[in-house]
Amino acid sequence: MPDKLDLRSMLNMDPQPEFLVELPVGWSRRDVSDETFRDFEASMKRNLMQAHQPQTYAVLGPALRDSFDKMRNSGAFAFFAPIDAPAESPRMAASIIARYRRSEDGQPLDGLVRSLIRERGAQPLLDDPRTLRYEDAVEVRLGEGRFVNHSITYLTPVPGSRRLKALELVASLVRPAGLPKGSERLRAQKDLLDLIVASVRWVKPN
Repeated sequence: MPDKLDLRSMLNMDPQPEFLVELPVGWSRRDVSDETFRDFEASMKRNLMQAHQPQTYAVLGPALRDSFDKMRNSGAFAFFAPIDAPAESPRMAASIIARYRRSEDGQPLDGLVRSLIRERGAQPLLDDPRTLRYEDAVEVRLGEGRFVNHSITYLTPVPGSRRLKALELVASLVRPAGLPKGSERLRAQKDLLDLIVASVRWVKPN
């Protein structure tokens, strides 16, 4: 008995393309899944227990679960982070989550784009009009420390979707509150995130 065909197959449509990005050394892509969460939780617990810091695990363990729950609830299906960065490389508290934005009324996402430009100050990424970029920043507390979380959102249409669907990449970059927002270090980290997103290319699915 033949497999049940999905709507795209019945309409003889090409499947949605997949996207790839060029990642720096030490960065990798992971799925937002229970398996990934269990791997991260086990690694965190092992490292903190070896460092005799069970109290830190008691704080970061629930925070890790909350982070994964928020990614799932936001529709994220994958994330990129410097998980395997060499010990000698500069430390960077950053990640990029991937999700899709879809038209809710059957109309192109042009209205959303105009709204982001008008209300959020979105601009083309590296002068490429295919990708919009805008930033937000909010101060957060972790234990006794104060930090600033910089959220950088990138939006680019999915090829073949007639602008009804867009890939949204949201980068999160954390800096100590004492580090000036105009520092060269922070600027370099933002530039790296911009270059990662600018490397997005679309390929036919396997």
